[in-house]
Amino acid sequence: MSSGVLSTVIQPDKHHDHTFSASQQHKFTMERNYREPNPCKWEGVQCTGSSITHLSLSRFGLSTSELLPVVCNIGSLQALDVSNNPNDFITTCGEIDGFKLLNFSRNRLVGSLPTFHGFVGLEYLDLSYNNLDGEIGRLELDELVSLKSLNLSRNLFVGSIPTNLGKSKTLEQLELSVNNFSGIIPNQIADFGNLTLIDLSVNRLSGSIPDRIGELSKLEVLILSANNLSGGIPANLSRFAANQNNFSGQIPAGLTGYLKNLDLSYNNLSGLIPTELLSQPNLQTVDLSFNLLEGTIPKDISSSLVRLRLGSNSLSGEILSIKWATLGQLTYLELENNSFTGMIPQQLGSCQHLTLLNLAQNNLTGSRVWCICFRQF
Repeated sequence: MSSGVLSTVIQPDKHHDHTFSASQQHKFTMERNYREPNPCKWEGVQCTGSSITHLSLSRFGLSTSELLPVVCNIGSLQALDVSNNPNDFITTCGEIDGFKLLNFSRNRLVGSLPTFHGFVGLEYLDLSYNNLDGEIGRLELDELVSLKSLNLSRNLFVGSIPTNLGKSKTLEQLELSVNNFSGIIPNQIADFGNLTLIDLSVNRLSGSIPDRIGELSKLEVLILSANNLSGGIPANLSRFAANQNNFSGQIPAGLTGYLKNLDLSYNNLSGLIPTELLSQPNLQTVDLSFNLLEGTIPKDISSSLVRLRLGSNSLSGEILSIKWATLGQLTYLELENNSFTGMIPQQLGSCQHLTLLNLAQNNLTGSRVWCICFRQF
């Protein structure tokens, strides 16, 4: 459908209320847009030829739901962004075959998740930062056969983690953080073989990470922080965050083979830090603080490391033998509340990017080096 349809929708009328009202911060922009006869040149409108394909009404202070059924008559529409608007409205644009993106984030949507009929081409659905609640049943999302990204984070959903997320199993990103989901992580999540990101953090999940997670060969980011999970830890990830859980036992060897970021802080992990854990060339951040780890820090540490947090464990030994001078990217080093002994390495003065050094509550001796490390100040 051409841009003329949108022109009739948004055109100002001296005698009637506008189809939608702009907030004060967009008042000038909207007045400027009204003077432009071609809607394809309006802010938030993208066209291919004369057909509208993308419409962004984010932060426009929408005050009526009457706009959306009209907008959904734009048959060429592929993406609709009505995020950051104040009222609770939602509609379906399911009859638009080419519709790919729907963003209703940061509104005040309440009630249960609607059932999405149609939407055979929808790839990206974002309903985050709302007040949606209840359980997600078998039918609400199952018709989304092209879905690649689902973001339902920061709502009030309860019950089990949903697994009816599109019959064609095309899902790549699943974000369900900061809700009230409970129970175990279902094995069926591994049926979505294209998943690259899973974020289930800040829920009430328990049990262990399913072994089948290891079948997700494309999975790069797994975030499970602030749950009540326990058991083993998967490998082959680029980012793994499972802080504030109940993981116990030893850190598995090979965990950081693909990792850039690892956060296992605030768990009950014990034993030694694996020799190769800190040496992987792409590693950037490691946080193992507040565990029960013992032994020494491995001597071989990646030069790409930016942040190393090992505080509040039972680590011991000297740190003098570590080649700190080779860690040119190191910015944060936190080794506090352990049992380290020996001299404070003067090599730390060669860490030109070091902005935070915490060696408190150890048995270290020697002259202080932070006056050298913080010379950029």
